[in-house]
Amino acid sequence: MLSPQYTVHKSIKVNASRAEIASLVGDFSQWPKWQPWQAVDPSIKFTIAEPSQGVGAHQFWQSRFGEGEMTITQLDNTQLSFNILFNQEHIAQGTIRFTGAGNEVTIECSLQGEVNTPIIGGYLALLSQYILNNTVTLALNNIKTHAQLATTNKAIVSDDSESSSSES
Repeated sequence: MLSPQYTVHKSIKVNASRAEIASLVGDFSQWPKWQPWQAVDPSIKFTIAEPSQGVGAHQFWQSRFGEGEMTITQLDNTQLSFNILFNQEHIAQGTIRFTGAGNEVTIECSLQGEVNTPIIGGYLALLSQYILNNTVTLALNNIKTHAQLATTNKAIVSDDSESSSSES
């Protein structure tokens, strides 16, 4: 019998502030900017509950593959933790950590889950791990792109405002 449990752990280095990363991952209304699920499954539809950010924030989704929900359980300046329930039977916990100083940050995403479907749970766990390994990698690359662009744009705006005020 195959284990019904799976684990995914991915990381990426980012040249952006932790605050910029936290604003992207800690608010479900920002997730459409970087989460890759619509590219993977165009049928997916998200509903974000209020509040959309912070501990207790909640989102739901439905797609041709089923439904799910996610709740933020912890959020601070170093990490976001969340719980996921897929199709009322498949549970997962995850953490997105952001560590480092200045604009050199490492983002680590870890997911641990268990597929409770009788008989085929082990096979579904293998499939889930395969899909999530690829999807988490894509998500981290998207976070990196958006965080670095936002940090760069803020630096350009700051430089422009300093230049214009020093020229006056």
